[in-house]
Amino acid sequence: MSNLRLALLWALLALMLAASGRNQAVFLQLHHAAHSLPAVGWRLLSMAGEWTLVIALLLWRAAWEPAQLPRYTLALLLGIAAAIALKAGFAVPRPPLVLPPGSVQLLDVLPGNGSFPSGHAIAVALLCGLLTAGRRVALQAAGLGLVWLVCLSRLAIGVHWPLDVCVGAAVGYAVAALAYGVPVARWPRARLLLALLLPVSVVVALWKLQRGVPNEAYLGYNLLVLLLAGLAWRQNKNGA
Repeated sequence: MSNLRLALLWALLALMLAASGRNQAVFLQLHHAAHSLPAVGWRLLSMAGEWTLVIALLLWRAAWEPAQLPRYTLALLLGIAAAIALKAGFAVPRPPLVLPPGSVQLLDVLPGNGSFPSGHAIAVALLCGLLTAGRRVALQAAGLGLVWLVCLSRLAIGVHWPLDVCVGAAVGYAVAALAYGVPVARWPRARLLLALLLPVSVVVALWKLQRGVPNEAYLGYNLLVLLLAGLAWRQNKNGA
């Protein structure tokens, strides 16, 4: 299934949810049902939607295919810009700030920005959309499954409404579809840009580690970012 069709599918799901008026009810049902699984599992799944890790994964992939870097860079810039603009524009409060005390069991730190849409959903849908487009059906299905799990993890953790993750996934796939339409061509400065971007992901990961991490999931994903950046740097250097 194409990224555009997946974007429309998630958008349709969001419209149906909004029209039903059951956004809060569905959140409570899924949030409490998800707590039958360990909290660390949901936190680890949620890390797949962290922008730092998504950037590191795309840079690592671009080290093997430098021609993809302009496409990946465009997608990341559009995805991050969309997340920032929509969150600031709608400023929707997160579930623990709206629902009665005790109805939400937070499994992680409550972010201070707006709830709508989910930045994690945008990031993971963008990532899977870029890496699985044009691939085997099984790989596309695996990517879609990961998007579903990350979206569910944001509900389980207690920081997003169902509408947030549905719209976020729709935006992520739409951005991937737009970026995937950019023709891939040999770009002599792709490796130079990659060499400049890699240290940025390392610095951000080190900065987060220095600040301290709230749980084991954050520690693991920051270490993974450093590993991916190192592998990408090695490949970029060897391929130069």
